[in-house]
Amino acid sequence: MITLIGWLGNRIDSLSGDQLRALQASRTIFARSELHEPLQTLCPSSTIVDFTSPLSTTIRAIAAHADACTVIASGDPNFFGLTKTLRRALPEHPLRVLPGPSAVATLAARLGRPWDDLSVVSLVGRDHHEALQRAGILLASRPNAAIALLIPPNTFLDPLIERLSDHPATVSITIATDLASDDETITKLTPAEALHWRSGSPAVAFIEIGEPTMEMLIDYTTGEASIFREDQLATDGTNFTKLEVRLAAIARLDPDRLPIRAHVIEVGAGSGTLGLTLLRLRPDIELTQLEPKHDRAVMARANAKTLGYRTTVSEQPVETISKNFDAAIVGGGGLDALRHALGLLGPAAPVVATFADLHRAGSAERLLGNVSLIQVAHGKTLGPDGTRLVPQTPIYLAWR
Repeated sequence: MITLIGWLGNRIDSLSGDQLRALQASRTIFARSELHEPLQTLCPSSTIVDFTSPLSTTIRAIAAHADACTVIASGDPNFFGLTKTLRRALPEHPLRVLPGPSAVATLAARLGRPWDDLSVVSLVGRDHHEALQRAGILLASRPNAAIALLIPPNTFLDPLIERLSDHPATVSITIATDLASDDETITKLTPAEALHWRSGSPAVAFIEIGEPTMEMLIDYTTGEASIFREDQLATDGTNFTKLEVRLAAIARLDPDRLPIRAHVIEVGAGSGTLGLTLLRLRPDIELTQLEPKHDRAVMARANAKTLGYRTTVSEQPVETISKNFDAAIVGGGGLDALRHALGLLGPAAPVVATFADLHRAGSAERLLGNVSLIQVAHGKTLGPDGTRLVPQTPIYLAWR
């Protein structure tokens, strides 16, 4: 059996009785290097093995001693920790877990604040760029947002902090290192002070926008209406607003890769549902919707209000715009609108354009590099026992 112990810090007096007894009965103990000295005092007859990099090397060593070994994790191994890793890597070996308090719970206790409102993002063993992107999206998802970051040694938070430096609300940053050890530090920083911060030790950071909320949060959608329910939205009835087309078009923008608080322009927004679908997936995005026709602009504003989404709807053509954007959706205005939209973007910025005409779609493909056909058919009852599929007008997507 593999025994997995959670030990935050390095003080022996923080271990429980069950944890102490398990350690003293272990023939082989796998632990990070800073725990070797206290372990040698506590378990003089045990063989202590250091965690080595990559982790796969340590897992192979654990497998070789799996009949009777102890593995020491930091804090609660069930919380963004080793439990999941060992269960995946060594499913045939039984695992006994003796957890300790997590770094997130410990820092919250030090600060005397609840932590049920925190969204936790771990940078440990993960792509830092993607993790920080995720953290930024969570911070932008509601007015009073709070996250906890689990941070490995020698990690910069600059990409996230830079995005927060001009945030209109108060940004509070608290960083703790070496929790539950004699070297514990807890520091409150401003965004300017947090730029270029780095620690040689594992750390946990709380980043909060505005005042902490004491209310229960159900973070599923912003209102009773749903962007995925066509019958709850005002539309002009065109096939550009169909759910299948919207989802395919937004996927071509690769929204997971857009920068935090990216500025996106939607040209010829119509009833606004395509851009609002993007906002449902990325609520941090700053969306500007252009719709010169007044009746359609009214629908776009009404849909944003119905859904509770924040957007800007302008009744002007794209030719009057000079601001730069991070991505573009072109739903109307033809090739001229597409060409002008491209002039508002960087050379690699993502663009998706929708067309009902194959000739225009082919010309757009030469501008963007890709084109595809979206063909949808909806079922319609045919007699008492039959159903026929009624094809909708095909829509072409061009994108880069």
